Amino acid sequence: MVILLFCQISAAQNREHSYIESYTQYVPAIADMGLGLLGVQSRSRFVERSIELGLSFVIDAAIVNALKMSVDELRPDGSSHNSFPSGHTSVAFAGAELVRLQYGWGWGIGSYALATSVAVMRVQHQRHFWWDTAAGACIGILSAHAGKYITCAVKNKFCADKVEMAFAPSFDPFAAVPVACFSLRF
Repeated sequence: MVILLFCQISAAQNREHSYIESYTQYVPAIADMGLGLLGVQSRSRFVERSIELGLSFVIDAAIVNALKMSVDELRPDGSSHNSFPSGHTSVAFAGAELVRLQYGWGWGIGSYALATSVAVMRVQHQRHFWWDTAAGACIGILSAHAGKYITCAVKNKFCADKVEMAFAPSFDPFAAVPVACFSLRF
């Protein structure tokens, strides 16, 4: 997840239009993972939260990219034909809903406020119309619930509280790229 976040941030720096929401869209997801590590009581263990977050983002990306390719809506600034729905907004709202599900509305309201600010900034910077961000918010929330549902179903079916996860980031000097090894045992 850290490598994915790093690659996304690096890609955002290389674009002509790099706005603050390109970075803040990930804050709710980081909060979902980090609050538990800081001692805040969560409803699930770190491994389960990691799986929920990963599945939610995969589902979110699949839906958003499929819609972007099929709807072909011109952005308000006229730069490209992939305005609907807002991917930044869907990522932010998926993270915000996961925070709410894990830690309750006390923490969730802050995450939702940040996700809403991402949506507003996307409209303000003329990267999306308001309906693009509204659709992105809905997709993000539904993706979070789908990721949680799948994680719970798999855990209940196959796991008996024995889930182990290992993550080993590394760097390939020959290809000059960051790599990672992820292992999940249940």
